[in-house]
Amino acid sequence: MPPFAQKWVVAFDAYYLTGIYRYTQVQKNMRGYGPSETIQVSDASLPMIAFSPSPDEAQNLFESELCKQPERAELQREVTVRKIFVAPIVGQLLTESGNLPLNWAKILEKSEAVIEATPMDDFEQGYWVDVDTVVPSDKISFSVGTIESSVPEDVRSGLNWSSEKQFFFLLQVLPPPVPPVSPSYEDEVEQDENEPFEEPSPGEIDEMGAVLPETVAVVQARNSVAAAWLWRKYAANTHWKNNAIRIMPLCGTIGETV
Repeated sequence: MPPFAQKWVVAFDAYYLTGIYRYTQVQKNMRGYGPSETIQVSDASLPMIAFSPSPDEAQNLFESELCKQPERAELQREVTVRKIFVAPIVGQLLTESGNLPLNWAKILEKSEAVIEATPMDDFEQGYWVDVDTVVPSDKISFSVGTIESSVPEDVRSGLNWSSEKQFFFLLQVLPPPVPPVSPSYEDEVEQDENEPFEEPSPGEIDEMGAVLPETVAVVQARNSVAAAWLWRKYAANTHWKNNAIRIMPLCGTIGETV
């Protein structure tokens, strides 16, 4: 089950959030002449879908979730939330049989059933595929059938092509690349420990593997290539037509339940 998953969320709006945070943890060592402690400081990122009346309340809910402490004392840590990014979610579920209104209760229920029935080492979903290359925005196939024949054999052979087996995907629409900024002298000066905590730079975010999309869509399809194709069809007449995309599994959710 995805981390922090809760059932069944249908109230309020849905927001896709990416949290950038730093955690400090004291680790006890039992080597050498006796017990000792080391302090581990790490930066991390976490995606989450929050159900909330507003983006601000969604951020507050997410920040509280990030700062929760484990029950085991030895695992507790100090968390500093550096930045939370919010992206809207397209209000339709994209499917191979047509677009549907988002019904989060059904989506979460069906997604959990698919996860439980899918082996951990199953690669048929195709998260490993570079969908931006395989499904370019300027070459949209007419149908799922024609997509299969146009995909290279080394990619095609590893994917599920049965329409009877469907997966849920979270498709991230990435912003256009930003030209690199030359560092100034001030950027190179070390920060005093008493100064306010700085927000992460774009470079730091990239290093943490965080993906900061302009928007995201929920897609139900037989594999990631078909999911990318559904998005390309949907976005053909929008300003997202040429944006790069990335596909991932549905992440965890937080929010009100009924």
